[in-house]
Amino acid sequence: MKVFVVEDERIHLEAIKIAIEEAGLELVGECNNADLAFDLIKTTAPDVLLVDIALPGLNNGITLAQKVHSELGIPHIFTTSFTQDEIIQQAVATHPAGYLRKPVDPVNLKAAVQLALTSQAASTKTQPVPASSETVFAKIGDKLVRVNIDEIIMVKADGENCISLVLEKRDIACRTTLKEFSRQLPAQFIQVHRGYIINLDHLDSFNEREQTAVLKGHSAPVARNFRKILLDSIRKV
Repeated sequence: MKVFVVEDERIHLEAIKIAIEEAGLELVGECNNADLAFDLIKTTAPDVLLVDIALPGLNNGITLAQKVHSELGIPHIFTTSFTQDEIIQQAVATHPAGYLRKPVDPVNLKAAVQLALTSQAASTKTQPVPASSETVFAKIGDKLVRVNIDEIIMVKADGENCISLVLEKRDIACRTTLKEFSRQLPAQFIQVHRGYIINLDHLDSFNEREQTAVLKGHSAPVARNFRKILLDSIRKV
């Protein structure tokens, strides 16, 4: 079973490589940067990707995993120290085959890889090819209305059980919670505030003094405890 590892901390990378060897797996490649990893993963064609969530570059482990999952169909397992609920929710949205806490145990690693390959084989047999453009269905009154995910600039909470999907030219009000709706969103959506989730694909700027993200003329506050997640998800020069 061939494994590719994406990890930017040398001490953790070496520990994972030892765990891979002890588990009887084959390491076919490694990378410490999410921006560079995709082409290497495509070239080496591993059976499973082991990826840390927090990585330097425009992409992080979550966005890389989402791209590998959707474009290459390679199952991924997160190896991380993160325990925050909002980060775990973002990771779960990429449909990982597993989630291993560091330090990685060889026995758990081998089991996770075997389960990943088993699930991948079953999925290939039973699941249809997904459409190229992802959509969600928003409940508006008594209707379920199709919304193209790419068009959603941000999602904001409007009260306890109501949210607004902010598009460039209109807002769509839905009766659901921000937490519930976030489970349908892909990895380019990150939470930046208790009441706001933004689409990184539409991010124009981040005002560090005002702690505000600007997207297509719309602004979203960035709470202090979400600031690092945002900064880890964008390239800084």
